[in-house]
Amino acid sequence: MRRKERECSDKAFLSGLLQKAAVMTIAFQSEEFPYVIPVNFVLVHNAVYFHCAREGRKLDCLKKKPEVGFSVHELLGIDQENATTFYNCLYGEGHAFLVQDRDEKQTALAALAEKYQSRCPLPVPEPLLEKTAVVRIDIVSMSGKRHLPPLRQN
Repeated sequence: MRRKERECSDKAFLSGLLQKAAVMTIAFQSEEFPYVIPVNFVLVHNAVYFHCAREGRKLDCLKKKPEVGFSVHELLGIDQENATTFYNCLYGEGHAFLVQDRDEKQTALAALAEKYQSRCPLPVPEPLLEKTAVVRIDIVSMSGKRHLPPLRQN
């Protein structure tokens, strides 16, 4: 990282940012170009979960190459006068897998429902569970970066 003073590898910072961020951007390895897409997600222990349809480009990419990159960020403000942005962000890498275990799927979907305050029925009814895919990303590495606004003096 070029700006070492902005690096933040504190585990509390990284997990806190993963818990409060609403959107994660995931980069999948595709044929010619990377496939990058935002998803709703939830952190459970040391893994990230998201749900999707049972077929589609995300799952096609995972079948070929399960290694993914992901990022989340929190915009804290923009200082237009000094042409700078204040933020918290992280980038991570991991291995993504389609969850097959029903209990793990139910746990992940319940955690997603809680995080996003969904009104969906829990546990997820069997017909809906059958047509919903859940992907787990086992985190291999993460690094964070922050640029905080200066403290205001009164």
